[in-house]
Amino acid sequence: MPLLKSLDMTLAALLTLAAGLAVAGACAAAEPDEATAAAGRVRDIFEAKCIDCHGPELPRPKGKFGYVLDLKRVADNPEYVERGHPEKSELYKMVFNDDMPGEDANVPPLTAEEKDIVKHWIELGAPPAPATAERAAPAPVVVEAEAARPLWQRALRWLGQFHPVTTHFPVALMFVAVLAEGLAWWTRRRSWLDTVRFLVVIAAIASVAAGALGWLNAYFSSYSKAPGALLWWHRWLGTGTSVWVAICAGLILIYKCEEGSKERQQFRGALLLGAALVGISGFLGSALIYGLDHYAWK
Repeated sequence: MPLLKSLDMTLAALLTLAAGLAVAGACAAAEPDEATAAAGRVRDIFEAKCIDCHGPELPRPKGKFGYVLDLKRVADNPEYVERGHPEKSELYKMVFNDDMPGEDANVPPLTAEEKDIVKHWIELGAPPAPATAERAAPAPVVVEAEAARPLWQRALRWLGQFHPVTTHFPVALMFVAVLAEGLAWWTRRRSWLDTVRFLVVIAAIASVAAGALGWLNAYFSSYSKAPGALLWWHRWLGTGTSVWVAICAGLILIYKCEEGSKERQQFRGALLLGAALVGISGFLGSALIYGLDHYAWK
């Protein structure tokens, strides 16, 4: 009897162990399936919502981010994803705050369910979507037609698109004004003062117009990299630059600015600073589209 009891206990232990191994095996088998399914759903979301601006076939994708469907490459970029931590991942922050896709996109922002899918994918370690894996058909996307916008929004968006063009005027005029002021200092001719005055006043008008159009453009546009940092600096530095150029125009209009006077020296300092601010603001504006390294030697 003791022997039979011992055999029963051994058999029960073996059955328990076998059941535990089966459950563990099932869980281990389920994990890859869950990761694959999550990656497939995320890829479908990106294909539906992001490919218009960041598709691999685009000659110049926004922010040089043209590999949105390559989940492995996206996840390997620490600027976008920190595996296991969606709250620290810039990619999730952008979709959660509706920064991507932006106002200028032809698709609506991600739904709450789609945001949860992206969040869960990052929590799982941002696994890649196997090329051979069958993906469920993407959910239909409701395209927000431009004609559906109110007329005033379409008008403001159209005006905002002139911002990149208008920025060339204050840049060119301020730099030429610096050159003309240098010639005025070198030749001591008063005729150059009239030239400088004309250039700075027109630059101030153009700078204020460019700043106003920039705010409109930023409202209806989206940018793929650091919209809260790079866009913030460009926006507020550009606004400050417009104010400063207007101050330069006020100085040369209010004061006589005779050669050798204190007012002329103050104006020259303000002019040099204004030209530098205009150049930096223009650089940051280009970086929003082409990246901070767009002047790098290729």
